[in-house]
Amino acid sequence: MTRVISIFERIGLGGGGKVKAVLHRMNAIAEMDGFDPVLLDLDHSPRQKLNFAALQAEGAIAARVAMLTVADACHRAAVDAGVQPHAGFPAVDQVDRKGGKVIHYNDGRTVMVDQARQTPIGVVTRRSLPDEPANRLYILVGGMLEQIIQTNADGTVETTDYARGLPIRWVKTRKRGFVIGRNLVSGTICRTERILGQSLFDLIAWEDDIVFFDGVTSAYLAPVTRARRALFLHADHRSPTGAIVPRSKFLLENFKGEAILTSTRAHKARIEANVTPAADIHVIPHFCECPEASHQARRDLVTVSRLELTGKPIHDCIDAFRLIKDTFPEVNYLIYGIGAGRARLEAQIARLGCGDRVRLMGYTMEPLAVFQRALASVYPTTTEGFGLSILEALSNGCPVISHDVDYGPREMIVPGRNGELVPPADVAALAEAMRRVLSAPERYQRATNLGLQRYTRAAYLENYRRFLSTIPPDRELS
Repeated sequence: MTRVISIFERIGLGGGGKVKAVLHRMNAIAEMDGFDPVLLDLDHSPRQKLNFAALQAEGAIAARVAMLTVADACHRAAVDAGVQPHAGFPAVDQVDRKGGKVIHYNDGRTVMVDQARQTPIGVVTRRSLPDEPANRLYILVGGMLEQIIQTNADGTVETTDYARGLPIRWVKTRKRGFVIGRNLVSGTICRTERILGQSLFDLIAWEDDIVFFDGVTSAYLAPVTRARRALFLHADHRSPTGAIVPRSKFLLENFKGEAILTSTRAHKARIEANVTPAADIHVIPHFCECPEASHQARRDLVTVSRLELTGKPIHDCIDAFRLIKDTFPEVNYLIYGIGAGRARLEAQIARLGCGDRVRLMGYTMEPLAVFQRALASVYPTTTEGFGLSILEALSNGCPVISHDVDYGPREMIVPGRNGELVPPADVAALAEAMRRVLSAPERYQRATNLGLQRYTRAAYLENYRRFLSTIPPDRELS
């Protein structure tokens, strides 16, 4: 069996189009014979494993998909290097339960205090030792030491990650920013987070694996990944203006791997025109299931998006809706999502006095159901690799109004047919597009299946099956 590994920086319970795209890929690979899908998480906290378990329980991640943290992946190297486990905890001769705590005694003296809870990944225990500094916390999962976290008076936090009881990585941070780290298997002290990441990846026993780097943010790990490597480009290599940023251009031209992938033909053409990519570029579009026709009444204009206003100008959408809302008194504007821009949007809605018509609905676990109930969707974006929410909306009979930016909106939206494209930052044009769609929503809705045959699940599975079966052998690392 060939492992197909996707690198995650951190697993959350939410996530935008990039996260959905990675999970779709892993779930699709879980349906294929001969491949084992694995999410490789750069973070090691028990919260990551709990989030993964929660996503599997709700069906967002297929049961066949496995999870490893980088520390877990380094366990074999730690054993081979003779790394010694934690020195151990104090001897105990009596245990007492008081409320939610478990008190451990030795000769009548308290030596450990545990707070434990049963979770989907086993019993998670938070342990403190009265004889040690009060700012030091031990975290165990299933009785095995997973992390030691020490919060210091100077505001720094020291975290030691363990894999099956063996210490793998020590990191000191300040306000979540990297200060210094140490690879506890090799003993290497690392002054940057990237060097530490590379030193750990260099320990992993890569087999007949295929490793996906999703976006340029993790591509720095490719030179020390002794496997077949594929870089999937989303939108994080470009600036808000759409231009490829210099650092990303360098990475694309020097990527140490066998393939680069994108989801649109237009993106492939632009990359090949602007840079000299280090590997062949393949196009694999995303997919969305086309459900059975819904007979429920449609109402309201919706946006499903991260509330990150630099790249997703939802504030412009609110301004545009305010210009046309009196023409459509039965239509409200519902905005689904979470993010740093929420407070600004709340203030804008209050200032404009339109809280009865514009509502922030929070995060939704059922975006497809939102689109099935909506008259139309507004997709605000300043730069886009694909735009999975566009495909989700169209696949559910919901026309889309989007900013006309590279690359996905132009490949999926035919103005005047299944939606409208408007120039970025043009509030008047956005309002006029809303007016056109809401004046004839049924006509736009009837055309939402235009071109969707390229984005079926069957086509997606076949594209990935073909790619995984033909990706060339890994080249010698340099």
